[in-house]
Amino acid sequence: MILSQKILNYTNNKNNIMTIIILHGLFGNKNSLLQLGYLLKQKINYPIILLDLRNHGQSTNNMDMRYSTMAHDVVETLNFLNINQKVILIGYSMGGKVAMYLTTLLKNIIYKIIILDIAPITYVFSLKNIFLSFKKIHDMNITTKIQAYNIMKLYITDHYTINILLDMFNNGHWEFNWFFIQQQYRNISGWNLIYPWLGKIMFLKGKQSNYIKLEYYKTIFKQFPYAIIYNINAGHFMHITHTYDVLQQILIFLEQ
Repeated sequence: MILSQKILNYTNNKNNIMTIIILHGLFGNKNSLLQLGYLLKQKINYPIILLDLRNHGQSTNNMDMRYSTMAHDVVETLNFLNINQKVILIGYSMGGKVAMYLTTLLKNIIYKIIILDIAPITYVFSLKNIFLSFKKIHDMNITTKIQAYNIMKLYITDHYTINILLDMFNNGHWEFNWFFIQQQYRNISGWNLIYPWLGKIMFLKGKQSNYIKLEYYKTIFKQFPYAIIYNINAGHFMHITHTYDVLQQILIFLEQ
């Protein structure tokens, strides 16, 4: 599957030495990390490509959401764009897992990887209430964000999460296929151990987030022996609430 793209710092120069690929999280799209992309554009003169992963944004809907499949989508898209030089992968949450799986497919061209607040493990988080709210909105043919908000607050206690989700609700439609995502959530929350990748990778851990716990470190280093783990004083949505802190650590890591 060729994924929908947004390209910053576009150039048709085939001699580009590096391309940055940014992969969003669950219920997001290629605009979710656009602010980070624009900030990187001001600092780094590489092409920056933000992608819609399958079942998100303008990319095709498909029931299969295994990480092997989603990673192959990225490879197919890079081939379509004639990108065969070194790449830097930046992945947030689900997109981070896609980036990690890409080490099994693109190990010869990956220069560095930055993972935002996700670990290569199977999670047991339940999104039952979120999916229930999606179904209720669908069944009631809700068309406005105010109506959707009033329903979602009955199921979801964190109003910040509601507002982030509602960024993806426009004209009565979600910019992701919540039904397919619900059916595939076991694959999305899961993870199969991959062969160790000996390249340079940095994990940015949110101090107020429970996505990268101390007990996960052993599993991280088993798959990524040279990983760096850096704390950001933020929650899971660090790319939104602490964009400049994330940017600063990315720039430091890329200069090393």
